[in-house]
Amino acid sequence: MTADPPPVSRSDEPNQDPTLARDWRLLIALTFLYSFGFAIYNGVFQNYLRDGMHATPLHAGALESFREIPGLLAAVLAGSLVALAEARVAAVGLLVMALGMGLTGRFLQYWPLVGISIVWSVGFHVWATVSPAITLSLAKGKEGGRHLGRMGSVGGLGNLLALSVAYGLSLAFKKLPYEVYFVGAGVCIAAGGFLCLGLSHHASGARRQPFLFRREYGLYYLLSFLDGCRRQIVGTFAALTLILVYKVDLSTMLGLQFASTILVTMTAPRIGRLFDRVGERGPLTFYSLFLIGVFVGYALIPNREVLCVLFVLDRVAFGFSIGFNTFLHRIVRPGEFTPSTAMGVTMNHVAAVTVPVLGAWLWQAQGLQHYQTPFWIGVFVAIAAFLATRLIPDRVPTTSAASPAP
Repeated sequence: MTADPPPVSRSDEPNQDPTLARDWRLLIALTFLYSFGFAIYNGVFQNYLRDGMHATPLHAGALESFREIPGLLAAVLAGSLVALAEARVAAVGLLVMALGMGLTGRFLQYWPLVGISIVWSVGFHVWATVSPAITLSLAKGKEGGRHLGRMGSVGGLGNLLALSVAYGLSLAFKKLPYEVYFVGAGVCIAAGGFLCLGLSHHASGARRQPFLFRREYGLYYLLSFLDGCRRQIVGTFAALTLILVYKVDLSTMLGLQFASTILVTMTAPRIGRLFDRVGERGPLTFYSLFLIGVFVGYALIPNREVLCVLFVLDRVAFGFSIGFNTFLHRIVRPGEFTPSTAMGVTMNHVAAVTVPVLGAWLWQAQGLQHYQTPFWIGVFVAIAAFLATRLIPDRVPTTSAASPAP
């Protein structure tokens, strides 16, 4: 496995500002810590629902919908923090997220768990809204896709190490309380938040609008909405199908995530460079066609091993979602990237709030063994995404927004 060298060491940037080089190092470190903590949390949470909460599919789906409510308010949250630089906003998000995740294991009843999940979700959605803007601001308008892919690779390394640690703990200590995993996740993300406070003016873009909705960004909003549907169907029901229907245990789930993370780490920089080289239309078309195959596979192939392979491949293909940000960055006006991303997150979570509970209700109404319904919904979503991606121009001209003001 090979990885690209970090951006601070590129030989074609001999006169790079030392402060900018320091910012890149901080961003790499905090991205690694955030990814490490989030992977620990995600790696065990579905099994925690089964073992600690004895949750049904409807419980799990409703929890996911409640947890995604803050995503609906992403545009409002970003607008309310418009006076702060992106780095400060991101730091606040990471620290709130760390607090909520660290306390998760202390809640053994359903509704308190819903409440603390909403708390960390607020922080997560603040971070998710501004983190692409930080990366693209540090890129200074050069190869934004490559830099986003590079950060994806750094995140993949964090995931890889986290899953290795969690997998080793699950084998060595069969009865290790889930709270230990959650506290560890919170500590790592909090460390990333404190590092984020050290980013300089280079991490900030142009002056931001407090709230923004433009018709000219309508295709980006539509793609974000459809990707939200896809993310929830796979993120909620693929793991639940393996755990509840096929009885996949914690160590196996961690192993699947470990394998997918190795592939993500290898492919993320290459996917980013692909968007820089050919634009978004072709790669995102491939992504939507691939998702059609994944959803059909889940719906029609009742084989545990095949579904495990699909689980891994889908997580790898998720790297193509950076194309939505590179597409927006090419067409957006100066100062409008962060609020437009926030609106995209909001559109994404219109689906995130409704799809999990609807799919879970349909699943539970038909019986635990009839898990295919959410995946048939996913087939139609992926077809709609395919049609939408065909509306992306072959080449989108780069605007002045590609060179954000420090």
